[in-house]
Amino acid sequence: MAAHLSDTDLLESLKRGDSAAFRQVHVQYFGMIRYLILNNNGREEDARDVFQEAQVVLFEHLQAGTFEQKATLKTWLYAVCRNKWLKRLEKEKRQVRFTDFETVEPFDDASDVEAKSEQHAVLRQSLDMLGNSCKKLLLLFYFFQKSMEEIADDLNYTNADTAKTQKYKCLQRLKALYKTREQTI
Repeated sequence: MAAHLSDTDLLESLKRGDSAAFRQVHVQYFGMIRYLILNNNGREEDARDVFQEAQVVLFEHLQAGTFEQKATLKTWLYAVCRNKWLKRLEKEKRQVRFTDFETVEPFDDASDVEAKSEQHAVLRQSLDMLGNSCKKLLLLFYFFQKSMEEIADDLNYTNADTAKTQKYKCLQRLKALYKTREQTI
């Protein structure tokens, strides 16, 4: 299978169990799924697992004759992988654990430790200056990894879009405060 096949031809080859067709699907679409997973709290092995699960679902639908192509194969794979990943995240309730700003990871030399401690101090001061509503919103999003819908409910915003807009504004304020504080040190 030297040339890239159209979706229709590719689906027919997949239905027959053609290993070259599965390789083509992997070459064409895995990068997109890898990017999706890695940018949403996943690891490389998570991306491989989710992509493989989606391929199995596709193959099963093709074998059973229940596959309906209402979109491109790329769109279908993306939607299946996205849904599988969201379900896995929900099931695992992945959360970034709070890191004590005083905790210092091992570094090669003392100047790295000092620089990291100063950055943590500046960040802590900037967060304190930010105000409670923005601080809570950013913590809910970045540390507890809550969705915009959950944040909107928790903080009584009208909807997820309002929460997203507010998060952007809060993050911009935090960045400005951090930059200002960093320059004074």
